[in-house]
Amino acid sequence: MKGFAPGQTVLRRYWRGGRIGFLNVMRVIADDESGLRLWQPAGTPYWRLMTPDGRTHHDGLIDELGEVSLTELTWQGSDMLVFMPPGEAWSVWSFFGPGGAFQQWYVNLEDPFARWDDGEAAGVDTADHALDLRVTPDGAWQWKDEDEFAERTGHPLYWTAEEAAQIRARGVALAARAEARQFPFDGTWCDFRPDPSWPVPQRPPGWDRPRAG
Repeated sequence: MKGFAPGQTVLRRYWRGGRIGFLNVMRVIADDESGLRLWQPAGTPYWRLMTPDGRTHHDGLIDELGEVSLTELTWQGSDMLVFMPPGEAWSVWSFFGPGGAFQQWYVNLEDPFARWDDGEAAGVDTADHALDLRVTPDGAWQWKDEDEFAERTGHPLYWTAEEAAQIRARGVALAARAEARQFPFDGTWCDFRPDPSWPVPQRPPGWDRPRAG
């Protein structure tokens, strides 16, 4: 499948248990040999599975939360650039504050993404691995959601203990890159600003098509 075009609206969908758990609507910055780069400004709508009282997958296993529905929310605070290298089981999110000042990186450990394009709607599908890292501009880092990662390990809807070890090892390798200020933690794209003509992206019809890959 050919790459996405700069400025194109695409959907980034996280799946678990046969359903969409998290859905972003994003603008394509570039899609080339370096990887896919997507943009989501503050004020963009996004969707996540939630219970009527506001609990999410962070509050319990997806099959134990009870009644959940894909609920529309609004992305608050920071603008976000998401870098998704092809074939890799992670993405790196760069956060920008008011005026475009770079704030931090966030490493999201996840399945390698699968592309899809139905004409009217297009996007990438993946599955979250719970364990993440926060990385400051000087390369310092810390784990995020270790308890959640441990709780899900061994559950049939998530990952085995062997897979968990592989997931953590990928995080350790990326942390080493951050400490050494190696790509993508070397300042690449930290001065990015979007095309000012881009409107806030909206969710197109066809967003709920079956999972790709």
